[in-house]
Amino acid sequence: MQRTANLIAPALTCLLLISTPHLSSAAEGLGIAVKAGTLGVGAELSTPLLPNTRLRGGVNYLKYEFESTISDIDYEFEPEHNSASLVLDVHPFGGAFFISGGAYFNNNNVGVTGTIDSGIIPADYYRYAFLADLVSISGDVEFNPVAPYAGIGWRSNSDTSGWGFAIELGVLYQGAPDVKNLRVNAPIDVNGFDDVQRFLAEQEQEIEDELDWFEFYPVASAMLTYHF
Repeated sequence: MQRTANLIAPALTCLLLISTPHLSSAAEGLGIAVKAGTLGVGAELSTPLLPNTRLRGGVNYLKYEFESTISDIDYEFEPEHNSASLVLDVHPFGGAFFISGGAYFNNNNVGVTGTIDSGIIPADYYRYAFLADLVSISGDVEFNPVAPYAGIGWRSNSDTSGWGFAIELGVLYQGAPDVKNLRVNAPIDVNGFDDVQRFLAEQEQEIEDELDWFEFYPVASAMLTYHF
């Protein structure tokens, strides 16, 4: 919850400052929304800036798990999407269709846990093979802290008050995945051995290759909106 609170500030503070002049004369244009999609669940606050233009700020959260086998190692990946957004919507034809551009203040990461099979332990250390069940690999995958975003969408009540619905499709550029702090967890510390260091370097590269689809992350969401 603390991390999410920290992410709200940069997007919503800017949005509220920009929207303040509208409160006395165009409060009916302010909007709130709840959303769900490939970035998880979230909430947004929006305000009109110019004709056919709105500014949105929000937060998103999603956590899930999936498994994959890399070089005979069974990995469990735990992505956590935790971000705040600041996005400008332009309705080029004055209707429901809009084009979006902006950025996400990105705290997305992927936790990594791997189970090692005794058959892949280097021969020099095979005397420790009976400890294989006690050995695991752990680390984290990080992305760029600021991620540009572009998308398109459709909003049912872009210029009227009341309840509405919106959908959005886009792409978030997070940068290439970067494995951090990958290490072997064992009853004795083997991370200083050269063979283990080479093994971990190879695993870092293979994990980054496995998760390369996170670099351009697809964004799809459905929103329930209310304009005042």
